[in-house]
Amino acid sequence: MRGSPGRTPDLGSVPVFRHLEAEERNELEALMEPAYFGAGQVIFREGGPEERLYVITTGTVEVHKRVLRGRRQHLATVAAPTVVGEMGLLTEPRAAATVEAVTPVEAYGIDRDRLLQMLDDDAPAACKLVYEIGRTLAERMAKTDSTVAEVIARLEDTRPATGEADLFHDRLARDWSF
Repeated sequence: MRGSPGRTPDLGSVPVFRHLEAEERNELEALMEPAYFGAGQVIFREGGPEERLYVITTGTVEVHKRVLRGRRQHLATVAAPTVVGEMGLLTEPRAAATVEAVTPVEAYGIDRDRLLQMLDDDAPAACKLVYEIGRTLAERMAKTDSTVAEVIARLEDTRPATGEADLFHDRLARDWSF
């Protein structure tokens, strides 16, 4: 929900912006529009549009994903300062998970199309931001790989081989391979 948070963002305190020069951060700040989300409000819904990068300046959000019909898996609880919606900048703009405000959240949004235009124009601020987002996603992916390997190992250690478990294992290994 668009609103009017009380201050401009301090991008230097947000990890993905730390390597940008002050002038580059100012260039991105000029594109930002304030937003406010109440506790319990969904910022992004899994599978829905993810057309903005939000810099969260105050508050806490929860990230969760549907894993089975009627069940969601908690992935993370993240407190400000942080960003959400970064995957939508680099991929098809569809949310990979649901992001929901746990507390009231003040944020600033950057429109995906405006940022992509900056990339087309070779703006150093946009290029550095996308590099940092890519680096952050790679770190998360490495942690996810480790978690998936642990889950597979636990499944193999605790369950006798059954057709269903073997099918799950094979599908997970196939889908997770590059």
